[in-house]
This record gives sequence, C-alpha cells and structure tokens, in this order.
Amino acid sequence: MLNGVLVPLLTPFLGATVDENVYAHQVERLLAAGVGGLITGGIIGEGPTLSAAENTRLVQIAVEAAAGRVPVIAATGSNSTAATITATHAARMAGASAALVVTPYYNRPGQAGLFAHFEAVARTTQMPLILHNVPGRTHVALAPPTLERLGALPAIFALVDESEETGPHTARAEACAGRLWRIAPDCRSPFAPHLRPPRACLSAMANIAPRLCVALWRQRLAGHGARAMELAAPLDILQHALDLETEPAGLKYAASRLDPAFNPSPRLPLTAPAPASAAALRVAVAALACAPLHDLSPTPMSPTP
Repeated sequence: MLNGVLVPLLTPFLGATVDENVYAHQVERLLAAGVGGLITGGIIGEGPTLSAAENTRLVQIAVEAAAGRVPVIAATGSNSTAATITATHAARMAGASAALVVTPYYNRPGQAGLFAHFEAVARTTQMPLILHNVPGRTHVALAPPTLERLGALPAIFALVDESEETGPHTARAEACAGRLWRIAPDCRSPFAPHLRPPRACLSAMANIAPRLCVALWRQRLAGHGARAMELAAPLDILQHALDLETEPAGLKYAASRLDPAFNPSPRLPLTAPAPASAAALRVAVAALACAPLHDLSPTPMSPTP
C-alpha cells in the first residue's frame, strides 16, 4: 500500500484562510518529483491550529489533486480519543487512504490507555491506521508489548517510530517484525541490518527538495551507500538550519525562498524564524543548487497570479 517517500504537506495560508491554489499546486510539484504518498495536517501541516473543517478540506484537495496516483494519508491524532475518532471518520469520508495517528500528548496515558485509545479508533472507524510514536513531542512512548498487541488488530498496519531508540537492535523494531510495516521517520534514518528495510519513509524536507529526497531513498534501498551519502550531504545542511526553529516555521521560510507566492507565515503560536535562523536557511537552500541532484527547477512551486 505504501512505498517510497511520504511527504507531510506544508499548509500555506492566505491571510486567515488556507491558500487552496498553492496547496494543490504543491501536490502536483511533489507528484512530478516521484513521491510515494502525501500526508495532510499533523505537525508539519500545522494540524493543531486548523479547524476540523480545514483539516477535512486539506484531505479533499490532496485527494482531488493526487487523482489516485498516490495514497493520501490524513494525520488525525489528538489527545482526545473521541476527537481522534471524529477526525478519522471525516478523513475517510473525504477520501483518505489511511490515517496517521500520533500517541496522545499532554495527558500522557499509560500503556493500558494507549492500547485502549488506538483500539477504539481502529474498531470504531475501520480506517487503515499508522501508529506515530514521537515521544520527543508527546512525552509518551509505545512500549514493545503494546506494539505487539496493537499489531494484532486488523486495521493497524504500520508504525512510524521517531523515538531515540531506533537503532539496529531495538525492541520496538523487533516488535514490528511480521506484524507492522515499518515506515522510517526520515529518508536518512539508519536501517536495521538484521531486518528488511522499511517500506517507506517520511520526509518533511521533501517539501523543499523532493527529487533529492526521492533519489536518496532509492539509492539507499538499492544499497548504493556512497551515492546515498553524497546525496544526503546537502540535506544534512538543510536539517541543521531547520533545527534552529520549531517545525514547520523553517520549512515554510525555505519554501518561500523557492517560490515567493508561498506565504512563509505560520499560524500562532508559531512565528517566523529569527533573523539568524533565516540567514542559515538561505545558505542551506542555496546549497541545494550545488547538490548532485536537486530540485531547484525554474518551474515555480505554485501558479503565478
């Protein structure tokens, strides 16, 4: 079902509303670069600041623009089980192929609560679900035994693990084996040598350099380590600059450097990058032009007025 580079889409705004034209053209640009799937909402798409109607509309736009060429995944997770179920139902009705559901944040449930949360979403919505384990943001993590239990539920089919314990011999990776598809949290994430490579990867940076990220992922799957390292170098520079700000503020600024029609402003409480961060991002974006394969074509990221 899922293969290749899955891109969490940025959400461009036009004043107080979503810029639907830029959003749709963003989808076309990514598909032309060969990405394998699109993710709406979530942290990168500023999902927590979007209304329920806006989140659903983003799914509709992505589904219409993708026109069946790649799956559209809706990030529907929250720290309310009822709200997550409602959002997942809405995403399914809007045409999403699957839902990316993060572990509940802030209220930090225990393992029993985590299982009950995901089990309720899976049972109630009958939507294919991808678990999103990102303790750096949620301050709660799925334990391996919980993953094994969740992997037995038919609707839950994949895991994105963004914990710091994603090395080659982690218990989480072992818990997924034979139960859940593993989706790498980044196109540069290390592979576990004793397990099959992940079927797909997330890549927020693919919003900026999609062809480079796609090429890097393909080279890694083909076992071309030297070429992959060469392709990863400019992405490492970009990541360092992005880390100076909270996502997705840096990504939106970088996107605006490639296309002036892309409004870099995030919604509050996020703000535009500080001057020093913006300077680092300008250097990183310029470095992409020197990459062995890059995506700085003269074709604009969005339609000209």
